[in-house]
Amino acid sequence: EKVETGPLDPIKSKVVKMMLTSRMQIGEKHQKIACDRKLANYMDHCPEWLKSKDNNSKNWMDLDNKMTETIAVVRAIGAEWFLIPDDAANQEKCEQVEKILFSVMNTMVYLINKICFAPNSTECNNFDVEYARTRFMAKFQPKAKAIEDLLDGPFIMGDTLPVYADYLLYACLYDINVFCPGAYDKSAKLSEFMDKFYHYPSPIRRWFRTNEAKTGEYIRPPVPHIMELLPEELGQGDIH
Repeated sequence: EKVETGPLDPIKSKVVKMMLTSRMQIGEKHQKIACDRKLANYMDHCPEWLKSKDNNSKNWMDLDNKMTETIAVVRAIGAEWFLIPDDAANQEKCEQVEKILFSVMNTMVYLINKICFAPNSTECNNFDVEYARTRFMAKFQPKAKAIEDLLDGPFIMGDTLPVYADYLLYACLYDINVFCPGAYDKSAKLSEFMDKFYHYPSPIRRWFRTNEAKTGEYIRPPVPHIMELLPEELGQGDIH
């Protein structure tokens, strides 16, 4: 099955559907209207720190642009449906969470698609998932600690309403756990976050009861899928 690598279409995004459901935009018809009317220009919400000024400043680690697009669209939803903190301090915390998740998720995609996709074969027809998981965990653990430090508990702003970056964090940790089961089990804070978010008493419970919420990834598949997007000059080397 071919994985879609084109621009993010909001109505096809699990992150978007989860967030819209939590804001009482229920059902495909209403969500399609919301996407068409409110999210058509979601890239206008891309933060300054993510914008590439030219080809040299483009972040080649975001090989399929999915994290850039996802951060922009969750910000767009946050702006439209009151999920952005009012105060500057918590806005800054959300941005710090974005930056860590951008690094973590792109480390994962780079490992899967470049480093561990048949690393000793010019044919690229094998994928050593255990090797990929081992390499990833070594890089994820310090990032997990950095995320913990930004959670007042259980959410970014404490024991209160989740904000847009909490939704992004849930989606990323879900995908990470699909790729590397048990990735955050040793983190009491991240485990509590995932549990509290999943059981949060709001309309989001409607989303978690759907079959769509229980299958597939939120942002990217945990398998090689974007080798053709890697520039040739970056086809060698490792990540740090």
